[in-house]
Amino acid sequence: MTTRREFLQSGAAAGIVGWFGEAALAQPLPPLSPIGIASSAMGNHMDGMGVAAPLRADSMAYIDYCRSLGAGGLQFSPVGDLKKLRARMEHLGMWFEGNGRAPGSLAESTDEFEKSLRDTKAMGGSVVRYVSRRPVDTSGRRYESFKSLAEFNAWRDDANAIVLKCLPIAERVGVKLALENHKDRLVDEHVDFIRRTSSEYLGALVDPGNNLSMLESPEEVCTKLAPYVLSSSMKDMAVAPYADGFLLSEVKFGTGVTDQKALWEILKAGNPKLNCLAELITRDPLQVPCLTPGYWSSLPERSAANLAAFMQWVRANASELPYVDHLSPQEQLQAEEDNNRAVLDWGRENIA
Repeated sequence: MTTRREFLQSGAAAGIVGWFGEAALAQPLPPLSPIGIASSAMGNHMDGMGVAAPLRADSMAYIDYCRSLGAGGLQFSPVGDLKKLRARMEHLGMWFEGNGRAPGSLAESTDEFEKSLRDTKAMGGSVVRYVSRRPVDTSGRRYESFKSLAEFNAWRDDANAIVLKCLPIAERVGVKLALENHKDRLVDEHVDFIRRTSSEYLGALVDPGNNLSMLESPEEVCTKLAPYVLSSSMKDMAVAPYADGFLLSEVKFGTGVTDQKALWEILKAGNPKLNCLAELITRDPLQVPCLTPGYWSSLPERSAANLAAFMQWVRANASELPYVDHLSPQEQLQAEEDNNRAVLDWGRENIA
């Protein structure tokens, strides 16, 4: 039988690969993992990269493909017949979380946001990932997007006001908002906003890796946000120094510097009903230029000793990082699949 790797490498079907959907389920299925996959960990497959059928527009094929890898659940934006998609996931024994389409400004309509919540409820989900929209033409990473603390605070105040505008809609529909720590709010800022809002419909999506880019440890982030956690984006991280700071990369679980099992146990203690979602994004390492003045423009002043200690930790834990941009589209698709398979396999051994 031809493997998916062999099919991809063959360049079959005039370079457009159609290896998803029912074809995926024709293979022997691995046991379900207790870990699910966030759609951001499937960016290459969602896009197709010009050589594969894009899965963003074919949710049934996406569900079947992810089940062929062993995913226990999914977090994505479904398109198509939601009743059929829900029935398919339930038949396969998979759970679902949605993506909330946040408005970009207070003046923007909330219609798309409400639809994303209603779609989630129709799929049997009770929570959506919510990311505050980044400023136009920026990465959204705090240290790259804002030139001063005042500029960041103005964006944060607007972003928080948009959440508060959306919250009554979430309460009315009956779907909770899991606000991600998305390389924007420091953990104390994140906790403060959720605590002050004091609504059961607003909590946290905890990403243990994101705040490393702002020199906050995964242990601190998980411990402080655990009382409010509604969703997760688990990821192991690897680091290495470079001239302007350090490089940060998602890697296969158990190969990086973060103890995913211990971090998961912290989050699970905060919410015993929490789903375990993985978000290993297959990409080149991110540059975190913490040794440059511009990095600190929007961040509260930190002591030089803290920065020195962090960089010492980076050097002590440095490893060879994965690079994929030089690979062919077929090889990048395969690398993404290999990463997700490895995470799901790790989950069967380590996540109760």
